[in-house]
Amino acid sequence: MTENTTTHDKIIEVAIRTFAERGYAGVSMREIADELSITKAALYYHFPGKEEIFKACINHSVERILEGMEAIANSDDTVWNKIRTLINRMCNFSDVNPHLFTLFKKIMNKEINASFGVEIIEDFFIRQQDAVQKIFDDGIRNNELRDDISPNLLRAALMGMIHHSTGPKMKEMNNIDLDLACHTNELMKLIQGGFEKK
Repeated sequence: MTENTTTHDKIIEVAIRTFAERGYAGVSMREIADELSITKAALYYHFPGKEEIFKACINHSVERILEGMEAIANSDDTVWNKIRTLINRMCNFSDVNPHLFTLFKKIMNKEINASFGVEIIEDFFIRQQDAVQKIFDDGIRNNELRDDISPNLLRAALMGMIHHSTGPKMKEMNNIDLDLACHTNELMKLIQGGFEKK
């Protein structure tokens, strides 16, 4: 945590780690307060209950990620630089945000029984798709990408390639042992050149 980190931010950071490690049901307000070395009353001053902390953890994280993706989509960069940046960030997500990655995974796998978390994550995926779709639509409009394949299919294929080749478990299952730069470069070669041997 940086010097400029607010108490609110510290609570969210610690709560993400705690929920990721112990699940939603396995965490109490007292435990979060103890992890922060503050009183339970001080914690209640910032959040009225555990559900609100949990929602704040997800909302805060999702918003930060989406703002980054939407900034990429709205930039004036070339489509290929946008795709490269997107791949790089998505491939690096689990390394940079290990607790958040674990928490998202547990929510989507329904290991954490909190329907409000699932709704937030589902909305996240819709906005993520919209940002990626904008990259492809702009690339087609600017004659940087081929226009003879459905942009929706292009988006889905890219997201599938990234999601199914990243994250510790997927990399292990698929025997992918590449550093971030190599991973990004290999996916870019595949996306730009396809599977056909030239």
